[in-house]
Amino acid sequence: MPNVANILVVIEAEIATTHLIEQIMRACHEHGVRHKTQFLDRLQASEITPDVIPMFVRCADPLALWWAQILVDAKRPYAYYIDDNFWRIAGNTSLAAYYRHPVVRKSLEFAVSNAQAVIANSIELAKFVSSFNDRVTVLPTFFDFAAIDGVQPSPTDEIRIGFAGSPSRIDDLDLISGVIKPTLERFPKAVFEFAGVLPRDVTIGERIRFFPHTGDYDAYIKFQVARNWAVGLAPLVDHEANRGKTDNKYREYGACHIAGIYSNITPYSDVVKHSATGLLVDNTQASWLQALFILLEHTNRRETLAKCAFEDVKARYDVLHVSHTWASFFKQLAGHRANHPKPLDQGGFNTKRFWRWLDRLKLHLSITYEEGGLPLITRRIIKRFKILG
Repeated sequence: MPNVANILVVIEAEIATTHLIEQIMRACHEHGVRHKTQFLDRLQASEITPDVIPMFVRCADPLALWWAQILVDAKRPYAYYIDDNFWRIAGNTSLAAYYRHPVVRKSLEFAVSNAQAVIANSIELAKFVSSFNDRVTVLPTFFDFAAIDGVQPSPTDEIRIGFAGSPSRIDDLDLISGVIKPTLERFPKAVFEFAGVLPRDVTIGERIRFFPHTGDYDAYIKFQVARNWAVGLAPLVDHEANRGKTDNKYREYGACHIAGIYSNITPYSDVVKHSATGLLVDNTQASWLQALFILLEHTNRRETLAKCAFEDVKARYDVLHVSHTWASFFKQLAGHRANHPKPLDQGGFNTKRFWRWLDRLKLHLSITYEEGGLPLITRRIIKRFKILG
């Protein structure tokens, strides 16, 4: 096994997942793994030298198909990291529409199928992806405690109940929207705080607060500590896409000393010890309400759960420990490089790139039209010209 590995992390945009990948890659430096991150639309062939292994992170843009084809033709290994079941995303969100588009599916499936290694953090997701590629490795999830070092919870007499997530989580919040009113009526100090997404038919008020979504994971996790939530909610509707998710809410709540209530489905049922490191509940309003009332009525139990969850997350998920496993994987992957690799074939480079650009344009116009029709397309074109101007 090589002593070093050079990984080129390829991303479409900066999102929470890519920020987390940066954390684990930095932690791998101590173990002989070097990395650089590049945006997919800025990637150049000169960056993929024979000693470099590209790792595409959640990439499904037509450009991902193009680069994967070039790498396959040159018999160059690459890895693909995936943390969501994009084939089974439910609902009518723009995210779901994007991953259902035929152009995106084609890119996604080619890139996944031809990877030397597919990386997942969930056994359920790995099982699904193995239908496209049997070279799937499940690597452990992690938490970077340095990200919250020195952040102090804000002093408060309120009992804050929180949830943070992207707008795509709106359907999951249907599970807990009905507990808000009875909880506020019974507990005068209770306050609900939502960041990034608000449950349907819930009105912001003095005891129901909303904070805008942020794509900056570092700012997000510091915010979560600073808000001093007594209870963190982790609702997940039971369907295939959600069962393939990672246990991120457990890691975050535990690391932030927050007592968590979790839907009793994978991934949480696999890692949460019920009544020891969190509460697992059935997806009924009665079950959610009962668990919430228990934690609000019994301060000692709430604090004990938070303490035990912190100790568990620290022992099992600290990025400084988990990085050993990731680094070993990357070094093994580096061993698959050919001794005499072929040069990347750039024949017709500009022509192929033009067609992929055209695919991307048609894709984004299609998604934008679904979101808001011609008026939205017009507004975004005007906005683009203003930026260019």
